[in-house]
Amino acid sequence: MRRIVLLVLISWGAFTIITAQPTQQMPKLIIDAPLGATPWTSLDFNNNPYNFQFAILSDRTGGHRPGVFLTGIQKLNLLQPEFVMSVGDLIEGYTEDVDELNRQWTEFDGFIDSLDVPFFYVPGNHDITNQVMEDLWIEKFGATYYSFVYGDVLFMCLNSEDQRRGAGRGTISDEQFEWAKKVLAENEDVRWTLLFMHQPLWHQEDTKRWDELEGFLAERPHSVFTGHEHRYVKEKRNNGNYFVLATTGGGSSLRSPALGEFDHVVWMTMTEQGPVMANLQLEGIISENVVDATTKETISSVLGKTAVQIEPVYIQKKSGKFKESTVQIKLTNDEDVPMSVKFQEGFSWDLSGNLSQSKLEVAPNSVEMVELQLRNRRGLSVDNMKPFKLKSHISYAFENQPTLEFPFTYYIKPESKYLLKKTKSKTIDGDLSDWNALPYSMGDKNARDLSATFDVAYDADFIYVAAEVTDNDIKVMPESSPWTQDYVGIIMNNNTTTKSALDVGAGWFRESLYRLVSPEKGTIASNHHGSDGTPDDITIVAKTSTTGYTMEAKIPIDFAQAVQGKDWKTIRFNLLIGDLDSGKGQELYLFQPNWRSKENRVGSGMFFKK
Repeated sequence: MRRIVLLVLISWGAFTIITAQPTQQMPKLIIDAPLGATPWTSLDFNNNPYNFQFAILSDRTGGHRPGVFLTGIQKLNLLQPEFVMSVGDLIEGYTEDVDELNRQWTEFDGFIDSLDVPFFYVPGNHDITNQVMEDLWIEKFGATYYSFVYGDVLFMCLNSEDQRRGAGRGTISDEQFEWAKKVLAENEDVRWTLLFMHQPLWHQEDTKRWDELEGFLAERPHSVFTGHEHRYVKEKRNNGNYFVLATTGGGSSLRSPALGEFDHVVWMTMTEQGPVMANLQLEGIISENVVDATTKETISSVLGKTAVQIEPVYIQKKSGKFKESTVQIKLTNDEDVPMSVKFQEGFSWDLSGNLSQSKLEVAPNSVEMVELQLRNRRGLSVDNMKPFKLKSHISYAFENQPTLEFPFTYYIKPESKYLLKKTKSKTIDGDLSDWNALPYSMGDKNARDLSATFDVAYDADFIYVAAEVTDNDIKVMPESSPWTQDYVGIIMNNNTTTKSALDVGAGWFRESLYRLVSPEKGTIASNHHGSDGTPDDITIVAKTSTTGYTMEAKIPIDFAQAVQGKDWKTIRFNLLIGDLDSGKGQELYLFQPNWRSKENRVGSGMFFKK
């Protein structure tokens, strides 16, 4: 438990020093330590009682956006700093109407009343611009500049508005300078000095005594925090770090942190080596209640359904030609509340896309159709064109729950229509002599040290796969899992064409068959890995050859019929090869884009039963 002893000294209308000395008992550690090796790096906990944490709130006003500052307060309550500093512009101000000023301060103080920890006021140009505003500040808060020492750190809260000249014309008056000089002299042995004021006076001219005051800081460890410009920047000057903070609700284009435009709170940790600073974007600070059991159940229910179905576009593999096509997008709302849908079209040099609607609402338990007109922009063959990117944002306003938005991204292009041919029964032994030429190929186009050919076929009882892998450096470890060595694998989805086309391998292909096998020299290997819900009586074998290794597999036809029925039409298939080469690590090669990556394309790898 921390006990704070406060001593407040008042001098000519300003708080000159507030000292705070924490006393803290270290937590007791009781540990059952094993002999020898231990499952921890050290017991040197980061719990130095000399360290402390506080936060800084930046500009609320100057074109304030309602609700943002209060959100900052609420999220600081989640973080529980020891106290909170400010850098001014707390109200809109710029008036001599006392009633209006009181209304604004009452509103602001209402925000601060909800803060769990102490808050330290600093004036900005929106808080003090005229004599009426300054008098009201002094009436409410007693001083426009003050200091305190906490944890052997000097906090100086300055008033850059002490001559009431407004934005871009801040000053340090003679009176404030003499006070600051005295405070610095009385606290020359503190471990660090932190200054807080509103306007970054080093960016301005005619700032009266600021340059002299800054000169007194050069020989001591110090940092300076300001606001006003609504754009974040850190500068090294005068042997210290000088910060202009972004906003906590003040006017901003919010284009990105990279441009210095974002809403944030600053989290400061004072250490024996100095301050450690982190900028926490407000949207990145999330309550522990962000997802509860009820919300989780709702999310799982929504994700278990297919709200968006995109009908793939297929062409014959041999032609490779595509001009244009209309893609049908089916929107299904299975919920008892309206479903809002927003589409965002991406850009491709190769394909243009034009939606019939980009925003619509789907009534509860109903279906809507949207069309996407897809055109070949440059006359490229299908194999050489990059896909069109389409984003969708699906949201529901469930009763007594937060509004839930589900973003999805789809990559769309015409896909080759692969043929699944009927064949005679196969013996699964790794000997491919009973197969004709394997028509599909894949491999390393650069190093050319690995390539493969394969085929997929079926009969009345099984779906068969055969592959021949050319590899000049086979690495196998019989006692290890396949994915740690050389392997070949199959991924197969048995859903209907439209549903299968959108599968992204969630939950490690929980709706797909997934098997891997590694070769062993001179023998047949049966190592495999699979997901739940796939047949147990799958046979997959591999054996080495003079040029690499071969693989054969057979999957009961029930796998396809279980979902699509006796008159099943398609399977979605991908072949993957893991190649472990000396000095290179393991590289992964796939026939089609990885269904689990952003490279996944709608309908890629679809084989149609002939």
